[in-house]
Amino acid sequence: MLTIAQLAPLKERDPYLYETLTKLVAAVNATGQRAGLDPGQPLPAPPAIAALTVQAANGWFDLAISDPASARPGLFYFAESDTTPAFAAPRVYFLGASRNLYVQLGNQTLYWRGYSQYIGSYPSTPVTYGSPPVAVSGGGAAGPAPLPSSGSGMLPPGVVRGGNGFGIPGSGRLRGPSLL
Repeated sequence: MLTIAQLAPLKERDPYLYETLTKLVAAVNATGQRAGLDPGQPLPAPPAIAALTVQAANGWFDLAISDPASARPGLFYFAESDTTPAFAAPRVYFLGASRNLYVQLGNQTLYWRGYSQYIGSYPSTPVTYGSPPVAVSGGGAAGPAPLPSSGSGMLPPGVVRGGNGFGIPGSGRLRGPSLL
């Protein structure tokens, strides 16, 4: 959030300049809020999604995220799959503004979770399919073994961690599509 500490003395001395600068500060702050950017500090995480539904057949996994929270523009969704319920090396799927994923992954048994994030905010708390997480079998013909996960966001080489979406604000590990 942009602030100008020297505005107060201008109010008496030059009310027109004060009014102009106040409107500029308000416009910059409103634009930053809409874009999900705050140069001073990371924005808080959005509320956790309500639920994640997963079904699979013939190697196809079909996911649906339920998120009744009122969101402002720029909210993005992520899904993650892993072969263990601990999500030690999850594969990250960027859904963008969509709340659905339909993907062919072959005959694998996977655990799933989903979350949301604004660019410049912390990610929401991940919500798993089932509590505790429930494995979903893809069925059908076995596909190739998946390559190791590379995670998401900007992490140091060799570090794989899920639940980061675009990265962690303020850590130098923030990455995402440019909206400007």
